[in-house]
Amino acid sequence: MAKSSPYKTGELSDSMLLVLAAALKPAYGYQIMCDLKSKSEGLMEIGPATMYRILKNMKDVGWLREIDGGEACILYQATDDGILILKQDVRRRRRIIYLVEEKIR
Repeated sequence: MAKSSPYKTGELSDSMLLVLAAALKPAYGYQIMCDLKSKSEGLMEIGPATMYRILKNMKDVGWLREIDGGEACILYQATDDGILILKQDVRRRRRIIYLVEEKIR
């Protein structure tokens, strides 16, 4: 059976989680890519095709909105729905981590 889309389930991939979190404040796609790579010390790198596909899909489902940044640049910002999905996914990940930690103690 095919896995349901994270855009339907709200179970975000790591890349989606980080992009949505980065868009809590208005940000450009390129800025998000650079910040993720820099802040993760190279552990998390998202290519342009993946970045802009995530941004488009999140905008399409209403988790992000576009803000005119001028000169053909678009700022992205998380919507209230996007913030709700982000919080729900963080809670889900905490439960998963708790279960794993219980097993390895």
